[in-house]
Amino acid sequence: MNAELMPSELDTGASWDRPSRVRAPERTRCGWWDPSLGRLGIGESARTPGAAAAAYGAVPDSVRSAREFGVASLSAWGMPDMAENLRLIISELVGNACRHAVADDLPALTRVALQLRSLPEHDAVVCMVADPSPHGPVQVDAHHFAESGRGLGLISAFSREWGWNPLEEEGKVVWAMCGSDLF
Repeated sequence: MNAELMPSELDTGASWDRPSRVRAPERTRCGWWDPSLGRLGIGESARTPGAAAAAYGAVPDSVRSAREFGVASLSAWGMPDMAENLRLIISELVGNACRHAVADDLPALTRVALQLRSLPEHDAVVCMVADPSPHGPVQVDAHHFAESGRGLGLISAFSREWGWNPLEEEGKVVWAMCGSDLF
């Protein structure tokens, strides 16, 4: 690769302004989040005919476990065609929560909760990830050589819509609706 042909960061129009936060419209404000499933302890999971939930510690291995749980839930609901998109969305949401929402020096004790809700009438699944941080995700315009900052852009590209809401008890939930009609 010839570095002389690569544009510099300033030439690409990278934004140095403070990025805006994405918030859910009032009509969907945590409407899918089930507080009772949100109280699972780290290492616990539950499945119902239309919902699935699991809680993890904020450690790297949790991302893989959450992906496997999500794909198994889709399979149980007869919706395997959404697996690849949901796998990416879970990876980004759980990974962001594990990376950015750790409140203390004990990430294994910081709880990250995953909930999935099947919406067969819309041929969709809603993926929700809650963490104890009250701060919402911030989407940035990452330079193409940046090592991070593309996650929310990927979520936006691979979901019908996404957003975040504060939770009444504590923290926030970031959600994305995944459907098979995206591509």
